[in-house]
Amino acid sequence: MENRPMTPEERRKKKKKILRERNAKIYTKITCVFLLFIVFACIFNFFSGDKEFSESENRVLAQKPEFSLENIASGKFMTDMEDYVADQFFLRDQWIGLKLMEDMVLGKRESNGVYIGRDHTLLEIPETPDMTFVDKNLNAIYDFAERHTDVNMVMALIPNAAYICDQLRPANAPVRDQSKDLAHVNSIVGTALNFVDMEGTMAAHKDEYIYYKTDHHWTSLGAYYAFETLSSELDIASPVWDYDIYPVSTSFSGTLASKSGYHKAQDEIDIYVPRNVNTDCVVNYIDEQKKSASIYVSSALEQKDQYEVFFGGNYSRVDISTANEENRSLLLIKDSYANCFVQFLLPYYRNIIMVDPRYYYEDIDQLIDSTGITDVLFLYNVNTFMTDRSIASALEKAEVSDENDTDVSDEGSTDVSNESDTNVTNISGESDANVTNESNTNASGESDTNVSGESDTKGSDESDTAE
Repeated sequence: MENRPMTPEERRKKKKKILRERNAKIYTKITCVFLLFIVFACIFNFFSGDKEFSESENRVLAQKPEFSLENIASGKFMTDMEDYVADQFFLRDQWIGLKLMEDMVLGKRESNGVYIGRDHTLLEIPETPDMTFVDKNLNAIYDFAERHTDVNMVMALIPNAAYICDQLRPANAPVRDQSKDLAHVNSIVGTALNFVDMEGTMAAHKDEYIYYKTDHHWTSLGAYYAFETLSSELDIASPVWDYDIYPVSTSFSGTLASKSGYHKAQDEIDIYVPRNVNTDCVVNYIDEQKKSASIYVSSALEQKDQYEVFFGGNYSRVDISTANEENRSLLLIKDSYANCFVQFLLPYYRNIIMVDPRYYYEDIDQLIDSTGITDVLFLYNVNTFMTDRSIASALEKAEVSDENDTDVSDEGSTDVSNESDTNVTNISGESDANVTNESNTNASGESDTNVSGESDTKGSDESDTAE
């Protein structure tokens, strides 16, 4: 029987069959590879064990959820399991980096709420606030100021880098207009206290190193310029303008690098020491019941979040006592931006009490009365202030009780005398700067905190940019 030529329909069907068989083999191979990958990932995770903390993201990772009928019925078990698998997946950091690289190739310049700006600068995208809570906080601040008209009360909100440094933003990247936020704040509290608009100050130096590239905080240089503006508002008659500047780290990779997964820049952390001024102090961490002879914590330079070199992080209440002869006491109601600002305040107050409303649950009115507060400074960055929901409750006036109030005036007022056995610990890093580590300093002791080594100098006629 002679082979007859195939009709066009038969040729089409045969070609389709060959293509289907070929695709089936390809899909089978892909499925096998995928299954082998899953098996390998499970084996790797099993033998490597769970990680509790991610250094690159600077956060605690989800742990294996508890198995129970109640958790399964409520759906909590599956939700927690998803978080657990996502956090503990093998080579997780590498996969995040690969995803970021893909986004960058496609032209995307945003990762997890962070803009990847020019010159490897990371910019936190300001959140859209709930104005109900904002106004509640502002009304509480207004009432608080009205209750303490005998105190010099100042408020300053620092605009964020994404708003100020528009030259570093990705092209056409939208950012909340924080000038309107500042105007709104001033419209409510401006008649009750001295509200200082810091937008002009920060914008005038936007081309300088006033914000970290990898972190959401401002630098010590940014805080210095803010102090130039705020010193007169705080009634500081003769501020010091001559400083020795010590770089204590040149390897800082901050919260925005962790959040975005973008690690192509590192920052320098500087501390400013005023010349020919006694800045000896005793730092009392009230809730933690520990004391130190310095506002600097050198051990923080050995960890991921090196910004914690200032006080070791955020605490509910920190009392600072100095050898200042002028009887002025400052209450600093703050977020973490204020931590590096305190270095500029030390020469002018006998006592500085730092309160973070996010963690403080005591009566602030009583604190003012019992510690002889003469000045109050609210110091926040705009984004944190606009999204904070703790300020109103912290400033609420406590109900009057018939019980005798407990005298807490000695809780954080520690005299600094001329005797001290406080050891001075060298801050490790890229400098020879010596500052004290955390120490258990006696309340009656004065610390001889030395900061030595090569330094840059900031005089009254020049300003150094740390970058």
